[in-house]
Amino acid sequence: MRLSTRASYGMRLCFMLALSQTPLSAAQLVKQTDVGIKYLEQLLAMLKRGNIVTAYRGKSGGYVLAREPKDITVGDMLNALDDGFDAPECVWGTCSDIYCPNRNVLNKLNDGINKVLDSVTLLDIVNDYRSNCGTGGRK
Repeated sequence: MRLSTRASYGMRLCFMLALSQTPLSAAQLVKQTDVGIKYLEQLLAMLKRGNIVTAYRGKSGGYVLAREPKDITVGDMLNALDDGFDAPECVWGTCSDIYCPNRNVLNKLNDGINKVLDSVTLLDIVNDYRSNCGTGGRK
């Protein structure tokens, strides 16, 4: 399974917002993530529609998480970015091959992947980052 660019950048935006103690402006997010402003605004709009981020206007405004990091899963972020794991059609019973040998194994794989995506929270990701900060990413 490969994450799309949209998923990678969108999750990075959520991660940056989770690390921040204050709202971050679009300009700050561009600087911290190297995502172009137009693309960043598209991602933020998707995340807003998915109730992952919210925006505040004004001098001290910017983007913040709409919920606590412990209440946002990787699955939530990917679904908001319209990039959840999509299994082949045989998993959904729409495969035209009635002798499809893949249905059972792909169904288990799909269930397993989604279970993991829905169990890992943004807080887990932040905590993992913080525990590895002083070790250069190595334990």
